[in-house]
Amino acid sequence: MYKDKTGKELLELLEQQSLLTFESQLLLKDEIKEKGIIADTSELDKTIADKIKRIKDFEYLKDFGFKAETVDNKFLVTRTLNATLTDVFAVVLGLIVFLIGVNGVVNLVLTFVNGEELDVFTLAVKFIVAGLIFVGFRFFSGLKRLFDYSGFQLARIDGDITLKKRFDIKLEEIKAKASDLFLHRDGDDMELKLGDEVIFSSNAESLVQRMTLEELSKRLKGK
Repeated sequence: MYKDKTGKELLELLEQQSLLTFESQLLLKDEIKEKGIIADTSELDKTIADKIKRIKDFEYLKDFGFKAETVDNKFLVTRTLNATLTDVFAVVLGLIVFLIGVNGVVNLVLTFVNGEELDVFTLAVKFIVAGLIFVGFRFFSGLKRLFDYSGFQLARIDGDITLKKRFDIKLEEIKAKASDLFLHRDGDDMELKLGDEVIFSSNAESLVQRMTLEELSKRLKGK
């Protein structure tokens, strides 16, 4: 990424390192070292070390809507309250938008049935309001997450993995060996899987998210 950058350009980037992505920060550090540029990289080193610590502490797991903690010698991953509340809010908002859209569709149909004469702007507004019915549908994805992760638990207990997750509607518990847990990349998604079941996925293009799942996989495997 920085091979073609001059020393001056690299130093300018160093001054703005806090604005760079984690991957860019790592590459910048390597490039400065490789080119033998004398510079104070203490702030960059501190930023990188802080992010690595936060990855190992699973702080970025909250970006997926989950948290990890050790409870009674059991390493446990559960859904965060904020993620659940966000899904509830999305469902409620989606329902409101959907109902507005339904009302807009009815109003639009009655407009044509009654042969009302409207200006272009008013007609466009009616079409936009009617189109909210499709926007409302998009918010309902939160409903699926609420069902899928209601009662969710992923735990390592005495070297074994236990997964509680809803498949369809029923909450089921799967017990497996740590060796059955693995990471699988599918296009832009990095999936944490237990056998054939996808536990959850992240953005494989994000180094922070990818490293978070890798660290989680290691912790669950007891490494």
